[in-house]
Amino acid sequence: MDFRKIAIYAAIIIVALYLWNAWQHDFPTTTTAPRTTKGQSTQTVDKITAVNSSVPTVPQTTSSQQKTKTNLPQVAHVKASGQFVRVKTDVLDVIIDTHGGNIEQASLLKYPLSLKAKQQKVTLFNTNDNNYYVAQSGLTGKQGPDTQKGVAHYTTAKKRYTLAANEKELRVPLQWKNAQGLTVTKTYVFKPGSYTIDMDYQVVNQGAKPWTGYVYTQLARTKPQHSGSVLMHYATFVGAAISSPEEHYQKLKFKHFATAPISQNIQGGWAAMIEQYFLSAWIPPSQQTYHYYTKVNNDIYTVGMIGPALTVQPSQTLSTQNKLYVGPAIASKLNAVAPYLNMTIDYGWLWFISKIIFWLMKLIHSFVGNWGWSIILTTVVIKILFYPLSDKSFRSMARMRKLQPKMAKLKERFGSDRQALSRATMEMYRKEKVNPLGGCLPIVIQIPVFIALYWVIMQSVELRQAPWLFWVKDLSVHDPYYILPVIMGLLMFVQQKLSPPPPDPTQAKVMMLMPVIFTVFFLQFASGLVLYWITNTLVTILHQYYVIRKVERHDKLKKSKK
Repeated sequence: MDFRKIAIYAAIIIVALYLWNAWQHDFPTTTTAPRTTKGQSTQTVDKITAVNSSVPTVPQTTSSQQKTKTNLPQVAHVKASGQFVRVKTDVLDVIIDTHGGNIEQASLLKYPLSLKAKQQKVTLFNTNDNNYYVAQSGLTGKQGPDTQKGVAHYTTAKKRYTLAANEKELRVPLQWKNAQGLTVTKTYVFKPGSYTIDMDYQVVNQGAKPWTGYVYTQLARTKPQHSGSVLMHYATFVGAAISSPEEHYQKLKFKHFATAPISQNIQGGWAAMIEQYFLSAWIPPSQQTYHYYTKVNNDIYTVGMIGPALTVQPSQTLSTQNKLYVGPAIASKLNAVAPYLNMTIDYGWLWFISKIIFWLMKLIHSFVGNWGWSIILTTVVIKILFYPLSDKSFRSMARMRKLQPKMAKLKERFGSDRQALSRATMEMYRKEKVNPLGGCLPIVIQIPVFIALYWVIMQSVELRQAPWLFWVKDLSVHDPYYILPVIMGLLMFVQQKLSPPPPDPTQAKVMMLMPVIFTVFFLQFASGLVLYWITNTLVTILHQYYVIRKVERHDKLKKSKK
């Protein structure tokens, strides 16, 4: 029994080490400075130009489902003297380049970069040298506006747009014309409180010949940089993903972009870039079939799609719409944008437990208004749900404590004869109706809940920078003063005292070292995770103490009746 219990604790330590290293990978200490809009360095221009010169030919599905060939235009160049259009809503601060009409910066105004840098906001799209990430779109065809020789240069009436408090939407039109009578208006539509941007094309053909073109949308970025060592590559997924009616959520790892690029036709769906807490995604019309693709060049990873052929006859007008989501990974918001987009909130292989835990935490949070107390009350609810199992287990442990004097006598009797001692011990357990493995059950139950809660804290943007009380200002990072890990270690020491000690002195010393080992491991863990373990341990101590006293009273009453 004792060896099994030690093995379980060792397993928890391995899991803790596993998750701690993943945490170091997922939450690097270095951050990327937000992009400025005054210009770009020569290095950035060269990097983007390299991508422009090697955009591959992408298969295109026509309305008759016949595959033809069409070329994607070059990606918009970023010039130091380029003109930028700035758009500001209550939640987004966006910069659009008139050359190509691409979104080159998107700052999330409700999400500070850190508690120490509240004025700086999380910026998903930017053209920094070390963190290039943009949302590109175009309308390609032989007659323009975007061709293989370059992308359209749009004009706009204003260089700054602001969504007023009383406005239901803000439209930002970009216009392009040619000498043959073709007018293209690319309009971005912003709405209050929304991270979804509508991107509409209107093509007016006043020329003498029909116009044919294709809408494409894509997300291009460098691979995110991480610091810190990782013993095991087991981290929250950072990469791309696409969705189709056949496979609702398909992860696309960056390392597979070169060896196994995606090239498939999908009706509806979406293409996304995913990282901790945030994502961006292009969503085409649900009833149209687009060709999805991935590519990598010069360390720029691209996932995108190109739509069916669009034809506008002379004196006719055509409109087409796509949507772009750029913002936090909040399930309720993602569900409203596109089917299965909420699956980008990756809770790991115990996702079914994580979703239940987060649902319960969110429900409690709606009443208490504090995620710290929500974690505590969720832990209590979980302990109540497992009360029957825990109660039975603690009864077994209480009776094991009562058998310690008999165990000592058996050791004196059989000495070094371990086989005889084992047989006598098992016979004693049988007569006393005690299960030697019963005390391990509460520890085993904690493991999946602990791992599932780890993923919830790591992936739920709602807990990012969420305070509890006093010195705990952010439940998603470690306690800056390490008070919570120390409290946890002390409580684990008390719990060890309540448990029956192993008969072997060496094993007893190992078990007493467990609180120290756990304290060291938990020093860098998220405060929310340590808060869960503290609450779980405290409730366990109270329950265990209650059962021990109850068993002792029952035994005394039983003896008094004899």
